[in-house]
Amino acid sequence: GDRVKLFRDYYDGNHRSKLTGNMKRMLRISGDAHDQFNENYCGLVVDTYADRLLVERMQGDSDEATMWATELMDANRFDGLQMDIHEATIRDGDTFVLLEYDNETDRVVFSHEPCWDGETGMIAVYDRRLKNILIAVKVWYEGLDDARRVNFYYPDRVEKYIGDESGYGMQPYVDDSTDERGIAEWLPGVVPVIHYRNRMRTMTQYGISELASVVPLQDALNRGLMSMVMTAELTAFLIRVAKGFEPPAEVSPGMWITIGAEGLSNDQVADAFTLEPGGIVPFIDQANHLIEQIATISRTPLPTTLGGDSASGEALKQRESGLLAKVRKAQVKVGNSHEDLMRMAVVLHNTFSGTRAPVSNWRCVWRDAQVRNEAQMIQNALAVRDIVGERETLRLIAEVYGYGMGKQEEIQQEKQAQTAQAMSALAGSLPGFDNFNV
Repeated sequence: GDRVKLFRDYYDGNHRSKLTGNMKRMLRISGDAHDQFNENYCGLVVDTYADRLLVERMQGDSDEATMWATELMDANRFDGLQMDIHEATIRDGDTFVLLEYDNETDRVVFSHEPCWDGETGMIAVYDRRLKNILIAVKVWYEGLDDARRVNFYYPDRVEKYIGDESGYGMQPYVDDSTDERGIAEWLPGVVPVIHYRNRMRTMTQYGISELASVVPLQDALNRGLMSMVMTAELTAFLIRVAKGFEPPAEVSPGMWITIGAEGLSNDQVADAFTLEPGGIVPFIDQANHLIEQIATISRTPLPTTLGGDSASGEALKQRESGLLAKVRKAQVKVGNSHEDLMRMAVVLHNTFSGTRAPVSNWRCVWRDAQVRNEAQMIQNALAVRDIVGERETLRLIAEVYGYGMGKQEEIQQEKQAQTAQAMSALAGSLPGFDNFNV
C-alpha cells in the first residue's frame, strides 16, 4: 500500500520535498504538494507507455464469438476502461478488474478496481504456487457517513461487511443478495477477479511499477532544480558584506557613503564586497544528465532526448526501439489477462443468464504500437494498387482509418453498386450494349 501510494503521488507531481526548515525559508516555499519545485517526468514515463497500449478487439474462434465479445466490450465502454487499466498497471504495478452479473441488463459488468493503497482498493491472496487467486478483498468507503465496506470474494461465496470510518466494529452487511450473515452464494466456482500485473515475476504475486527505478532519479532532479533556483536568486540579489563599518540601510546609485567620519586609525580596516554565487551551468548539465538517465532506464523517448527537427525518421525509430520492445512484452502479458477476462465473462454469463455465450479460445488483437506516417502508408498502398488489386489496397488503407472488416465490405459493395449503376446507364445510350449482362 505504501509503495502504491508513493507511485501515485509521484505520477501526480506530489513529490517528497526533503528540505530543512531553513531551506524552505530561503526558497520561500512551504514544501507541501502545491508549493514546491519539481520537474515531473513520472507522468510522462507512464503516459508515453500507456498511450501505445490500445486493444482493437477480442477475437474468438468464430465470428459469433467475436461478435459476442465486441458487444460485451461496447456495453462496458471498454475503449475507456482499458485506458484506466493500462495506466494503473504501469503506474502501480498491479490493478484488478471485478466481474459481476447484472440481471437487469442480462450481461456481465466489468469494474476497474485499483490496487490497495493503504486506505482503499483491492488485494489478492494467492495459493502457495502463486498461480490461483484464493480470495480477493475489496475495501472502500460508502455513503455520507463514510462507512467502511469490505467484501471478500471466494470461489463459492461473497462475504460482505460494514464498519465505521475507522474500520473498527465490522459487522455483516445484509442486502437482497445475502443471508443474515452477509454471505451471498457464488455459483460459478471462481473468484470473479482478473489481476493485471506489470512486468510479472515468477517468485512473487506482485508486478513492478515503471516508476520504481525512476523515483530516485526524480528526487535527484528536483534537488538540482532547487539548487538552480537558489543560485539564480543569489545571482539576481547578491549578498553584500561590509567590513569595519555599518553601511546605510538604503543604498542608491551615485550616493556617497562616509566611512569613519572622524578618520580611521592605523589598526582599522574598512572594506565592502559581495559574495559571488556559484555557476548555474553545472546544474543545467546535471539536470540534462538525470533526464537522459530517466529516459534510458525507463526506455522512454522523452522530448529532450529525441533530437531536433533535422533528425531522420530512421533515427527517431531507433530511439523508440526500447519503448516498442517494452510494449510488445506488455501486449503478451496484459493481453493474456484480457483473454482471461473474456473467458471468465463467458463462465459468468452461462451461469446466470438464460442465453448461452459462445465458449471460445480468445486472442487479444492490439493496435500497432509503432508511430506511423499515415500519409506515406496511403501513398504506398496506392502505388501497388495495380499489382495487389482493389481489395488488398483497401485493406492497407483501412489500417490508417481504423476500418474493420464490416466497413471494408460495405465500401466494396457500395463501389460495386456504383459501377453497376454506371454500366446500366450506358445500356440506354449505346446501341447494342443492352445485350451484355452487367
